[in-house]
Amino acid sequence: MFARCYADNFRCLSSFDLPVEPLSVLLGPNGSGKSTVLGLVAKIRDFILGNGTSLDLFPPETLTRWDKRQEQTFEWSIKLDQGLYVYRLRMSHKPEQALNKVLEERVTLEGRPLFTADTEHIQLYNDSHNLGPRLLPDWHLSGISRVHEREDNTKLTAFRRAVEGILVLALNPSLVSAVSSEKQRVTIPKPDCSDFAGWLHHVQTAEPLARQEAEQSLAKGGLPGFRAFQAVPSGDASILKCIFKSASGKTIPFRLDELSSGQIALVILETALAVACERHGTLFLDEPGNFLGLSEIQPLLTRLQDAALEGRFQVILPAHHPIAVDFLAAGHGSWLEREPSGPARVQRIHVDEDVSGGKSGVRISDLIARGWLSGLGVQQTGESPNGNSSVVPDASGVAAPQ
Repeated sequence: MFARCYADNFRCLSSFDLPVEPLSVLLGPNGSGKSTVLGLVAKIRDFILGNGTSLDLFPPETLTRWDKRQEQTFEWSIKLDQGLYVYRLRMSHKPEQALNKVLEERVTLEGRPLFTADTEHIQLYNDSHNLGPRLLPDWHLSGISRVHEREDNTKLTAFRRAVEGILVLALNPSLVSAVSSEKQRVTIPKPDCSDFAGWLHHVQTAEPLARQEAEQSLAKGGLPGFRAFQAVPSGDASILKCIFKSASGKTIPFRLDELSSGQIALVILETALAVACERHGTLFLDEPGNFLGLSEIQPLLTRLQDAALEGRFQVILPAHHPIAVDFLAAGHGSWLEREPSGPARVQRIHVDEDVSGGKSGVRISDLIARGWLSGLGVQQTGESPNGNSSVVPDASGVAAPQ
């Protein structure tokens, strides 16, 4: 399970520390850093897996604008059966030359080293945490992506598989193409899922049960009349089509990009849920209510909540939609906010039982809409309509809205 994300000197994230649970909902106004967190997670994941260099993923523009330091530091904590893994990445920049290099990359398990790298060498460790092979580093690539799986490094490769199980989605159906290249393998989709057709082709090969589960879920009601996916060869590419059956029994194929935005979103979401469950991974899903009809949002949120709380896969959701906020935020919400041109800060939200149970007549989305859930979780003057405090400080002493 993904447990913690720390970032320093990345866009609006300065000494930013975000703990997460099996189900976490990120709340806050536009520009507070919610999407920045998801974008950062995708970048670090891609870096670890060798799907991009430090130059591509962390250009000078990612440095915090008001911070004159030229080093970035990132940390992840991931809990697996083997224990608590901590990943640390530190890099330096030369903005005037658009250059950077990795200064430090490290993986520990319960505080003991599995992988360390600096500018001079990469040091591998075996499963007993004893010294293993030493390699030469590449200043712009993760050394973890270069490690081959062996019998004596199963702990490190387990960490890498956990990273492979992280999906980050911020859907943009208008960018989704039905065309996939046979020459370009897509093992992890881009956040906007513009390469979904290529990813589905990979899922068919690597995780056929997940694709089958997605098709069955869509056929059961997600897309009325849907029957199956079909990849139609076209030169050195494939065209992804969705096969529907009409009321008269006629089979009708549609290219994926001929469907409506809502239908495309449903196709991607069902596939992502099936893959996340198959991998027992982590799903970061930006604005789950986007592009969906009102009757579709609540069932999706229920499925996400059940999957997270039952331990099938982890769910982390930035959300604005009132249905998502009211349904999930009471027990699982964190509030992000920042002053203009200032760093993002996060606090856990603790909601009074009268609000979470619906007894007060005030919903969490009402508190947000009325400005009572603001000011980094502190609002001195707002009261609920019944005159009582609706949201109180949590057990850690962090003030949540009054």
